[in-house]
Amino acid sequence: MITDNIQNLKRYAIPQSDAILQFIAHHDCSHLPDGEIEIDGRKLFVRIMSYTPKPAEDNRFEIHQVYADVQYMARGVEIMQTARVKELSALTEYDSQADFQFFNPSDAKSDLLVQTGEFAFFYPKEAHRPSCAYAGYKGMVKKLVFKVKIN
Repeated sequence: MITDNIQNLKRYAIPQSDAILQFIAHHDCSHLPDGEIEIDGRKLFVRIMSYTPKPAEDNRFEIHQVYADVQYMARGVEIMQTARVKELSALTEYDSQADFQFFNPSDAKSDLLVQTGEFAFFYPKEAHRPSCAYAGYKGMVKKLVFKVKIN
């Protein structure tokens, strides 16, 4: 897991970082319509979403096995939590079609505050619980989740 300002994305040698930064530079990301756009076929695509973050307990931890996530906050603030998979209990079986598995929460978690212009990167098999409300922010967020095929 990595979190930083999006301008520093290349610092971490994240796969497809050039294509991600180029996409961000050529789009008004805070006003893109919700949906999905393929950038490099299914090797790199982005899911665009607008929502109001919910209390952490209303969200589930998730992992992916094929895709890494670059979760870019185009507008707003939210908490993204991380945890060790070995300290979580599986809530669902792995869905290979959708590339996710959900887990029950754990007391052994860490909070990441992700604000406008920042990103969080999660490798496959890194448990994360995004979309959690931050006490100091009550508005909507606009987030782009770049799905980077790793496996």
